[in-house]
Amino acid sequence: MLAWNYHWMLIAAGIVLLAIAGYFRFKKFLRRLAKEVGDSGATWRAYFRGQGTVLSLSLLAGIALSWGSWAYSGYAPGAAEELGGSLVEYRDLDPSEHPVYEEIDAKAYRHVTIFTRTSAPENAEATVTVFDDQDGKTKGEIQHLHSPAGAWSRWRHENANRNLSVVIESATSASTPKASKVDLLIYLSTQ
Repeated sequence: MLAWNYHWMLIAAGIVLLAIAGYFRFKKFLRRLAKEVGDSGATWRAYFRGQGTVLSLSLLAGIALSWGSWAYSGYAPGAAEELGGSLVEYRDLDPSEHPVYEEIDAKAYRHVTIFTRTSAPENAEATVTVFDDQDGKTKGEIQHLHSPAGAWSRWRHENANRNLSVVIESATSASTPKASKVDLLIYLSTQ
């Protein structure tokens, strides 16, 4: 990550130096143009000595800042270089006896999309809880999904360079039957 920062800092410094050199070249061009125009160029000379200079430098600073924010927005630490993604499927999981625990290696991906549904029995419901691995030891809950029978639930998450854990549990209410088949699809994307 450190090498990446130096690379972009050198590019940004080069652009700033080119902008400054371009500014002085443009100012020299305007002086030559003002000499050719004569006295009517006095107004323009006064403008470029005061307001014009401030305006030009402000525009250059704005361009530099917008370019910098654009350059850094596409960077995610640990994101895979190639475009694409990966689909992880867990079919017919049975959380009726005990919760099902799955680990997702998501460090190389920027976005995680989870689809879940309960397929049996009818009117059953499951709960899918997503945890992130904060420091290798601590896991913090980040999402709680309800997975009804016959309908897909979806959750999209921008990954912060962490692994994720998923726990699938059957509904605990007495009026709802325990889920015996739960489908879990996890799409990991580098974009």
